[in-house]
Amino acid sequence: MSSVGASLGGGANVSLTIESDPPGADAKTSLGPGCRTPCMIPVPADREFSVSYSLNGYLPQTVAVMPRADGAALDVASGNTAAPTVEVTPNPVYAQLQPAPPSAPNRKRPRAPKKQASAARQ
Repeated sequence: MSSVGASLGGGANVSLTIESDPPGADAKTSLGPGCRTPCMIPVPADREFSVSYSLNGYLPQTVAVMPRADGAALDVASGNTAAPTVEVTPNPVYAQLQPAPPSAPNRKRPRAPKKQASAARQ
């Protein structure tokens, strides 16, 4: 059985910290996994993706995440290659959520007064 990381890309995974202010937002990556802030999830470090935040009473927000690799160093004399350092940026991913504007009150048209039937028909 493959791990979540292997199913997402087969490359190296990194631990992504996801935070928001206020905390408690639902955060979901464009790759599928998600969590409630503050949290950490494994993500592949070899591709771009985004983290979308949602919290009742606040505007949704999306933050782009990019891979960042410090290239592998090759020692030409010995032929040894140092493994590249693989990361994503930003890490931690942080969103300052903005309060949603108040919804417009429902303005109902005043009802026309009910016509009263003649009480006494003569």
